[in-house]
Amino acid sequence: MDARRIIERRKVLGRMAGRNMSRKAPDVTTSSLVRTYQREVGRQKAMIKKAEFTQQRLLFVVGALRQLFADENFVNLLRAEGLATLPKYLAERVWPSGGPV
Repeated sequence: MDARRIIERRKVLGRMAGRNMSRKAPDVTTSSLVRTYQREVGRQKAMIKKAEFTQQRLLFVVGALRQLFADENFVNLLRAEGLATLPKYLAERVWPSGGPV
């Protein structure tokens, strides 16, 4: 994203744009663009790993809920405690047909 912004700014304002400002902007070099790109790639790879880990946890929770809701005693306990509903997102995953507790 940073590299894209820098390149777009250079296209619009030219290579010397921003150098007259009171604050000295760091020089944009190929190595700085590569470092910025590699940082962004690393950030996106980390985000993908987190998403995959979260998806695995969600699948585990959905499987556990399916097993628990198969037990009539558990369902009766939930109803007695007033906890007979699930968030819509989980309910759709636990019961693909959309059936209630």
